[in-house]
Amino acid sequence: MHRKIIVPLVVVAVMSSLATVAATSIIGNGTPAPVVSAQSVQPQPITTATVPDMVARVNSAVVQINATQTQQVSSGFSGFPGFSAPTTQNVGVLGSGFLVTSTGEIVTNDHVVNGAHNIEVTVLGYNNPFPAKVIGSDYNLDLAVLQIQAPKPLPYLTFADSAGTVIGEPVVAIGMPYGLSHTVTTGVVSALGRPLTIGNRTYRNLLQTDAAINPGNSGGPLLNYQGQVLGVNTAVSTQGQGIGFAIPTSTVTQALPALAKGQTPPEPWMGLSITDIQGAQQVPQGYTSQDGVLVEQVVSGGPAAKAGIQPGDVILSFNGQPTQTADQLIEDEVTTQVGQKVTLTVWRNGTTITVNIVLGKMPATGG
Repeated sequence: MHRKIIVPLVVVAVMSSLATVAATSIIGNGTPAPVVSAQSVQPQPITTATVPDMVARVNSAVVQINATQTQQVSSGFSGFPGFSAPTTQNVGVLGSGFLVTSTGEIVTNDHVVNGAHNIEVTVLGYNNPFPAKVIGSDYNLDLAVLQIQAPKPLPYLTFADSAGTVIGEPVVAIGMPYGLSHTVTTGVVSALGRPLTIGNRTYRNLLQTDAAINPGNSGGPLLNYQGQVLGVNTAVSTQGQGIGFAIPTSTVTQALPALAKGQTPPEPWMGLSITDIQGAQQVPQGYTSQDGVLVEQVVSGGPAAKAGIQPGDVILSFNGQPTQTADQLIEDEVTTQVGQKVTLTVWRNGTTITVNIVLGKMPATGG
């Protein structure tokens, strides 16, 4: 059985200084772009010139992020008499981000800046990059907020309501793949609510898109044709073409207030392992519908366990709305507030019951 390989979208290079990476990432032909006055990039009606017009409006709010990590490298002989001790070398990381305030707050992925130092942000219209500091980050959500200080107010992007995002919706990705500044690609939303595990991170509610995204796109915006942010480009499958993933704005906007204050945003959690009925290895005896979500495991002591949910239950609805797939239930869960009471309709042993769950906070996994 072949295993899917999903990777974060950063470019990593070994270097003696940050300038080595920056030298491959010159914006345009070196001629400064006009400095844009501070304003949110407002959505516009869709026209035949939608994409060029939209890109021209939003480009100046998309930024390039360069960071440096120091890692220890062994000579292979360290520790033996006559041989040198392990040495250190700088590792450069290249990613993307986008401005969300006129005062220089930037959203990007946590994996772009996690454990990094000497973070620099390149903004269109300025010859030199700005030093940046991380004011808030969350490993589980893979989101971070940076702060830069510019001499003038900066243009910034606004968020779309991702609850209105539909499969097939046209989208545009802008970022810095392999240091190719402000690369624009187009596609559609391929799927909603995708769960995904990369290393120690478990994403529960990703947008899938076929817009071309590559290493270096991490942290850049996935936009609708009106120029509003639908998601933060995060990962790509290396074993397929047109399989990329973005963190939806429902997750970003819920986390942003806490991150901007340097706090850890609470992530809602029921404490369930679930699967689609259609893909279940063993369907509960007597259950004949193709809709619903099968509960495979219940985390001991979690919110669902406290409410009486059991393995083998089939969840039929969430707050009165029919639940047809696991992806849909995950999306409903993560777009609800921690501490909020939700009502599930559950099929158990031929009987339909109602269960109330108070959503808890996702336990930290760290990394």
